[in-house]
Amino acid sequence: MNTRAMRESISTGRLFAVWLKIGCVSFGGGAVTQYLIQENFIYKTHLISAEEYANIIAMSQLAPGINLFANAILIGRRLRGGAGIAVSLIGLIAPSAAITIGMTAAYVNFSSLHRVQSMLRTAFAAVFGISLVANWRNVSPILSRNKDRGPVMLLASLAIMLGGALVYALLSPAAVILYAAGGLCGAIVYGLSGHASRGA
Repeated sequence: MNTRAMRESISTGRLFAVWLKIGCVSFGGGAVTQYLIQENFIYKTHLISAEEYANIIAMSQLAPGINLFANAILIGRRLRGGAGIAVSLIGLIAPSAAITIGMTAAYVNFSSLHRVQSMLRTAFAAVFGISLVANWRNVSPILSRNKDRGPVMLLASLAIMLGGALVYALLSPAAVILYAAGGLCGAIVYGLSGHASRGA
């Protein structure tokens, strides 16, 4: 079954159940939640493609606030319209909010224990590993698409990624400035590459 047919087959109730599952097990924050979104919407059910998700991530990054909410809104709208937005947000937020409140209350009572501090540091290392996988999944369709457009576009995308990381590490500009600069650089390279291919 192709992606379009899968989209048409998912009900609002099923969409809610998927987001509810993600909301219940997304321990570890944004990186883990992104990984679970990828697993449940791209790799297991093929409801959206990896390239579509990369575009959703790009759109979400441009919006202020919590990007995961924007992800839920965009995926929900794409799959079930307005009702999809509502069930996606409720499914994601309700269980995770309840669990976070409970865990925060427990942390206040036990945070001073040395074992708790050691456990949290070890858990962060595991979450970091998951974040590497999730981020690679986000960027790989971009690199693949630019590779198909030629070596110039592939090298440009790699240069923009590495340059953006370096500029952010050294200067810490507002993220939106980096997004705009990266998009502008990509547009310039894409335009020059198009002119070169037409000239050839």
